[in-house]
Amino acid sequence: MTTLRRLSGRRRARLEAGRCVVEGVVAVTEALAVPGVLLEVYVDADLAHRADAGSGVHELLATATDSGVEVHRLAPGVIDRVADTATPQGVMAVAARRVVDVAEFATERGPVMVVAGVRDPGNAGTAVRTAEAAGAAGVLFADDAVDPFGPKTVRAAAGSVFRVPVAESPAGRPTIAALVALRAGGRSLLGTVARGGAAPEELDLTAPFALLLGSEAHGLGAEVAALVDTEVTIPMAGRVESLNVGVAGAVVLFEAARQRRSRR
Repeated sequence: MTTLRRLSGRRRARLEAGRCVVEGVVAVTEALAVPGVLLEVYVDADLAHRADAGSGVHELLATATDSGVEVHRLAPGVIDRVADTATPQGVMAVAARRVVDVAEFATERGPVMVVAGVRDPGNAGTAVRTAEAAGAAGVLFADDAVDPFGPKTVRAAAGSVFRVPVAESPAGRPTIAALVALRAGGRSLLGTVARGGAAPEELDLTAPFALLLGSEAHGLGAEVAALVDTEVTIPMAGRVESLNVGVAGAVVLFEAARQRRSRR
């Protein structure tokens, strides 16, 4: 229980341990499907005993055991006290915090998503899920963005954070260096702006690019924005000022996917 509580809390604990927490039957099952990710599974003993065949709990525990993942049955109520969710499902797991260097996907096919300064874990996790769905090569969390392996981010990503290569770069010069590395890999840098940029369908998105998404409140930081090659604005009706990060990323990346399909 101490391990779960520590990893569910401070980002520093997750960084030092190289691990993170996964909550819920679906999320744990998704992580279990990625070889080498899941390290331990914790389940409420009562839930393990009474779970029906359609709940997925028995199948999860059997698969974990067959895969050599250690399963811990905890006393009733323990997981409820540790879990980050308001309505815990009685299943948690410890997984490897899998972070790669941005160079590992800088030259890969498919666009790269850069989540710059985004502090909302739900939006950040949705952005990672969107990146996988749209065929992105990887996601860079930059400019002091939220922890990609925090409990809420992992939950919102619904397994994608373990399948899509994720890199991190802190605020300041390291972020700039990471963006320069993406450009050196042959990518142009597209930055989303609220107004004044080109519409996604007006751009050639078949060439390699990295899409830079800033926070809803402040957009891209000045130092990051200065590196942008092309600004892109999503046309919107009504009085809507902006979209959340996941939706904005989806509009641009799926337009890129559409253009790639049309040229085959």
